[in-house]
Amino acid sequence: MRKHKLIELQKIIDQKIGSLTEEVEVGTNIKLNALYMADRKDEIEFFKWSIKTIQLILNRDIDNRLQLRTSEKRLEMMETIEFENALQERVQELNSKLKESNNLRESDILINEIDTLESILGRLTDLKYGAETRAIEVANANNDFKQANRLRKQLIKTHTEAEISAQCSNTRLRWTS
Repeated sequence: MRKHKLIELQKIIDQKIGSLTEEVEVGTNIKLNALYMADRKDEIEFFKWSIKTIQLILNRDIDNRLQLRTSEKRLEMMETIEFENALQERVQELNSKLKESNNLRESDILINEIDTLESILGRLTDLKYGAETRAIEVANANNDFKQANRLRKQLIKTHTEAEISAQCSNTRLRWTS
């Protein structure tokens, strides 16, 4: 049974938090640079924010899921897109704050958070498109260009449908709230 992409991503983020926490503990014991340690602690908080956002999406009322009457895969795609949109909105907010910032330390923190969120987006993209992209690459390597084009079109169609469906359901949820 395949796992939900957001659950996979959450496990990856949890591992990253664990390694950063360990790094902070070791760094504190050997008295590393205070700014470096503060950056690592901030990064842990940024990752925790991402996990909270994932949990909010996944733990939504079961009633909302039943109202949508969608397949598991489509629901997963909608939730993944919703999380992706939340991260992209947050990055845009942070970029706006960064443009307005006159404080060097504040700018460093904003840049660190933007980098962290963009790395999460990159990891999510790997999880979303990894298998499909590899199948296309294999078909290209085997000079089976018809198969590669068919897979590419199928990938685009599936993800376009999911995005449209997610946008429609988000609109429906806003109207019913």
